[in-house]
Amino acid sequence: MDKQFVDMHVHTFYSDGSMSPEEIVEAACKNDVGVLAVADHDVIEGSLKIKDLCAKNNIRYIPAVEIDSIDNGTNFHILAYGFDIENQEFRDFLSHTRFLLDEQNVRLISAMQNDYSSISLPDYMDFEYDIRLGGWKALHYLMTKGLVSSLKEAIKFYPQYNISYDKSGYSAINAVAYRIKKAGGYAVLAHPGDKLIDTADIEYFKKELKRLVSYGLGGIECYYPTYSEIVTQACLDICKENDLLITAGSDCHGVFGGTIVGEMNITLDKVVLKNLI
Repeated sequence: MDKQFVDMHVHTFYSDGSMSPEEIVEAACKNDVGVLAVADHDVIEGSLKIKDLCAKNNIRYIPAVEIDSIDNGTNFHILAYGFDIENQEFRDFLSHTRFLLDEQNVRLISAMQNDYSSISLPDYMDFEYDIRLGGWKALHYLMTKGLVSSLKEAIKFYPQYNISYDKSGYSAINAVAYRIKKAGGYAVLAHPGDKLIDTADIEYFKKELKRLVSYGLGGIECYYPTYSEIVTQACLDICKENDLLITAGSDCHGVFGGTIVGEMNITLDKVVLKNLI
């Protein structure tokens, strides 16, 4: 394989990225990525689209999706890899989870319309935006209405209106892991270093990783752009102790983020993918 790097966490404009599948594969070729997975939020259209594109460009393709879950009121993202992408039961589960994700935005606009005369729920439901700009519908709507000057600034309204993940209705981690396994895939914990914030106490961090892994997870995203070396090593230690997948992801969102495809130059020898490729 001529292309040497691994990136298993990229987003298209089918969720909240700004890039098309074609643009992502083009970037992967440019940046010497030889193993690629599109892991959009609770949708698989982007992953389906890159399959043939990867084959035409000598890139190893892995079916993937990033699934919202909840644990003790905290939203954790679970990456599903290698599942049967045609499995209808799993697709139905993803559709339900995507509905819950989108419904948080509906709840936000419904609450905000009482305070801002310029917005209304019917107007929001009819609103359309350019998906190539990244982000999601509610952010674009609030910016279009002049309430914020950037997409990311609009995120502040969620906590202000108490639109929190603990009220989302997402499945627990063990339920998500079960469904992924039933569809023939691996459940991998995405970017735990961003969720388990108190990484100054690395032993606490590792204890929490072990607890989450005990829910039936098969791997951890060990290489991630924001990790310190100590966080990466903690993730690697847990994976090696428990014979788990070791994955790497840029979490590239195009213009809606600060990373690029193949960001960290992680080679195939640094990850453990078992029978995924």
